[in-house]
Amino acid sequence: MSSDPFIELLNRLQEESGIPHESEEATKQAVILPILSRLGWDRDNIREVVPEYRVENGRVDYCLRVDGKSLIFVEAKRSDQPLERHQEQLLEYSFREGVELAVLTNGIAWWLYLPLRTGSWEQRKFFTIDLAQQNPVAVADHFKAYLAKNPVSNGTATKNATRALEGRDRERLTTETLPVAWQQLLDEPDELLAELVAERVESLCGHQPTSDQVAKFLAQPSTEKPIAPAKTETQPGPDQPAARPTITGYTFGRPSRISLLGSIHTVSSWKEVLLTVSEEVAKKHPTEFDKVTQLKGRKRDYFSPDYRGMTRPEPIPGTEIYVETNLSANDIMKRCNQVLRLFGYDEAALAVEAK
Repeated sequence: MSSDPFIELLNRLQEESGIPHESEEATKQAVILPILSRLGWDRDNIREVVPEYRVENGRVDYCLRVDGKSLIFVEAKRSDQPLERHQEQLLEYSFREGVELAVLTNGIAWWLYLPLRTGSWEQRKFFTIDLAQQNPVAVADHFKAYLAKNPVSNGTATKNATRALEGRDRERLTTETLPVAWQQLLDEPDELLAELVAERVESLCGHQPTSDQVAKFLAQPSTEKPIAPAKTETQPGPDQPAARPTITGYTFGRPSRISLLGSIHTVSSWKEVLLTVSEEVAKKHPTEFDKVTQLKGRKRDYFSPDYRGMTRPEPIPGTEIYVETNLSANDIMKRCNQVLRLFGYDEAALAVEAK
């Protein structure tokens, strides 16, 4: 058995006979006050552990105070009482009084809150301690981190609680966002994802697919079908997987002409779009056009006087610079807009008509 009096108490309380069900007073006497005492609070000092603390027209079972400042509100219920129906009143009292930490407990479950945070009451709950289910050693550590007198007095407990709440919020937010991000990558493939897929294909078969091949493959609703544009015009049958949302961007369009810096140019491919934009900007900025060499990918240059390392280099007319053209339609539009921004033009300077 542990020699730590606090853990010995928690071990005893974890036994069914250690947590009384008779009344709130029994819960306070047998569970709450002994725990507060082992956390450094002077249970016999009614100026520090204030019972039946008056708040407006109501009362809170305990207010924990240091140097006359209210730091924690504790509301106690019978051990067989559910806590959900009681949290709103406790947290409203805490919020109005400016108390940073609040505890709602039936002796077994301890719900810990940051009442001054934004969001619903449930979103302000940063931690739950369960005496019946959790390991007593871990429970002792949690109590000490969030409710012990010294860390509460010096503000460390509030910082610990804030980190716990923000960590939970981060986990919830990232969990909710992951499928959204993945769906966007499939609908409009990111260049890095496309490069990774192309590299893996090359390593398996010795041939690198074009960027358009990769983009069309990633857009497929099912990997069981051969590479082909996704079909979204028909409704799936009962045994078919539902198609993903309509593809956005330029992947399945063919350009016919572009409006660039006030002039109209006829084109027949996305490669021509990239070359036309590059050539026209080079004409307007001949002495500084080499700035485009700043535009680089994860593993390759997009613009460079050295075409080695490029998959499909094309010379830009009137310059000594090559441009990588092994790009999907969406990536070509990104490169075009990057070039325009680099020389001070708005993206509205380029408009594409695509079939």
